[in-house]
Amino acid sequence: MKNEMRRFFLNLRREIGKERIEEYSEKIYQNLIKTDLYKNANTIFVYVSMDKEINTEKIIKKALEDKKEVYVPFIVEKSMKANKLEKYEDLVEGKFKIKTTRSNISIENPDLTLVPGLTFDKNKNRIGYGGGYYDKFLEKSKTTSLGLFMGPFESIEIPIEECDIALDFILTEEGLF
Repeated sequence: MKNEMRRFFLNLRREIGKERIEEYSEKIYQNLIKTDLYKNANTIFVYVSMDKEINTEKIIKKALEDKKEVYVPFIVEKSMKANKLEKYEDLVEGKFKIKTTRSNISIENPDLTLVPGLTFDKNKNRIGYGGGYYDKFLEKSKTTSLGLFMGPFESIEIPIEECDIALDFILTEEGLF
């Protein structure tokens, strides 16, 4: 069931124009920087967007400008670490062509973790890309997790498995819940 949902939402996202993604991304960015979650976070673990994900470039640059410590995913075998990014220009291509950093400085419990995904539900469950990297990270970490999603990608209910970790919050263009 999850694989079918994953395929459906990947196909749906492919149909959305880049301009529309940028509109969603801008509204989500504006909503994010107004939240206490963002304002009170000294350390932020954030994915580096690719393809038609919610664009995080502006978020990363703003967090660095606000003197927050920014961490990005670094894939090691079957797990993911949050490694420090000193400046946006330091991003390099990593495993699965995901942008990362060369830094070996990592954090286990960032104040705020921004999580990508394909779809979410009212119970704050999500479907990602199927690797389980975020679930494994969130299971071990004492962090506040916040999923960034486009509102139209909400599902009524997502089937969950034992290894799935629900998010603490969801942020869409409409706001935080």
